[in-house]
Amino acid sequence: MKQEDFTPIGRTVVGRMLGNQPEDGNNAGRGGAVASPEDTQRVAAWLSRQKPRDMDAAAVSRASSHNVSLTVKSRFMFPVGENGERLPSYEIATGCEVSGTPEDIRAALADLRNFETPAPRRQIEMWLAELSVMVAKRQEDEFSEQLRVEAYASRLSQYPADVVRTVICEGTFKFWPTWDELKRKCDALASPRRSMIAALASYREPEPEPQRRAATDEEKARIAALVNEMFPAVSREWKERAVNEATSGNCMAKD
Repeated sequence: MKQEDFTPIGRTVVGRMLGNQPEDGNNAGRGGAVASPEDTQRVAAWLSRQKPRDMDAAAVSRASSHNVSLTVKSRFMFPVGENGERLPSYEIATGCEVSGTPEDIRAALADLRNFETPAPRRQIEMWLAELSVMVAKRQEDEFSEQLRVEAYASRLSQYPADVVRTVICEGTFKFWPTWDELKRKCDALASPRRSMIAALASYREPEPEPQRRAATDEEKARIAALVNEMFPAVSREWKERAVNEATSGNCMAKD
């Protein structure tokens, strides 16, 4: 998918969500107002047809439209099974660097939260039901089956719709997966966007550089006296050079 193909979520679905909010201090674009159920369902349905990697790139592109730069850091994991066997490696995001103004970052954060929209519980249960007839699994009574599906669906609803659909519907499972197996796959696919959102949410504007001024004659004299006291055995020329270097330019913080 090309970058220009990412824009529908900003131009149509998400754009409509943001545009429907009131222009006060709590609109979705700037303050993160809650979208209507219809809009949320629309976004979830759109996300469930996408690929996680494409949505990660779309999220970066969407942040860029707010003049915010996101750089995700990641590393490869090499898990080992219970019996010491090597499991398939996978990549997981470990952090994200952010640059932008505080106002733009707040707008990007509200916007990117839409990329975390989960699928409805009923849809997740349907995906799990589809998986259950395609893999080997032990027979259980109807109550246990229902309880298992509900437990899985409840936990999977904490992930974006595209991540859950990809893991369940496009995964290659021979046996019914354990929750740990599903969680590991979902965490890996969801980690880039989670890292972006966490970095945006925790962003703090850097402290301004302190204003500085040139040293006064009195301050230079005190520094010279301190150098004399600390280094009595060195030459006068060395001491003078040290004082000049220490007091050159705007070296003193303003009160």
